[in-house]
Amino acid sequence: MLQTPKVTCVWQAEARLGEGVVWIEQEQALYWVDILKESLHRYHPASGEQQSWSQKPMISAILPTLIPGDSTTFVATYANGVKLLREDKNTLLLDPEPRLKENRLNDAWVSPNGDLWLGSMDCQITKASGQFYRLSPNLELNTLDEKYWVTNGPTFCAKQGYGYFVDTENFIIKRGKLSEDGNIQELQDWLHIDRSFGNPDGITLDAEQHIWVAHFNGAKLSRYTPQGELERQIAIPALNVTKCAFGGPNLSTLYVVSAREGMSEQQLRDYPLSGGVFAIELNDIKGLATPAFAIKEYPTA
Repeated sequence: MLQTPKVTCVWQAEARLGEGVVWIEQEQALYWVDILKESLHRYHPASGEQQSWSQKPMISAILPTLIPGDSTTFVATYANGVKLLREDKNTLLLDPEPRLKENRLNDAWVSPNGDLWLGSMDCQITKASGQFYRLSPNLELNTLDEKYWVTNGPTFCAKQGYGYFVDTENFIIKRGKLSEDGNIQELQDWLHIDRSFGNPDGITLDAEQHIWVAHFNGAKLSRYTPQGELERQIAIPALNVTKCAFGGPNLSTLYVVSAREGMSEQQLRDYPLSGGVFAIELNDIKGLATPAFAIKEYPTA
């Protein structure tokens, strides 16, 4: 069950809370964020180039859009809302929770019809005030009713017609049916994660419709079949594994981000690469291209 492929640390970033890792195909580059250091990072494997930019307040996820241009226009989630980001300029689209000042946005992904799905959470994780939201390209906002301590995921499988949502604090991955209009129906508990594995954090889907789960406080990744059966695990030399994404020219490299936040001095000695970015070459599995939020132009004032 435990696989031992080579895991290489490609960036000893010492991230406090590395998250939001995505592969941008047209750039052949990896982007990721450090929420607590309020920064965005870019890694170009072919050249080894590493770049970093300040992105306040608390950028938490980043995904491409369909807005044309010489450089990528991203949609990104921050503590104070959803924004478009191109180079060093960001433009606010909306804040889904203007009255919840103790909340921030967290993870995000794009569904098959081009909608942006995102989650929120209490910054201090003291109450279940987080929710999942759906933002359409015309900036219509909808929400799922249930409240969470920490939202993660989501991710979507067009072939299966399902959306997957992570209830991190309760060790549950939920699954719901994608309707024709892009909404989620019949959201139910799909998978109860063994607590000895560590909290389920970010998730990603591969080309075989298997779900990869990053384990916070677990030093591993798990891969589950579409039926919810554990297929393999890969040990990561970082205690808090937060998210993974497929990249590389053939989408056969699994990139993994991690966090140092909350670790004791002994844990940091045991896992000195925590907060790093890792690469795993998988010969038998490929990923899927990063989906783009289907907004095609900047909104008019």
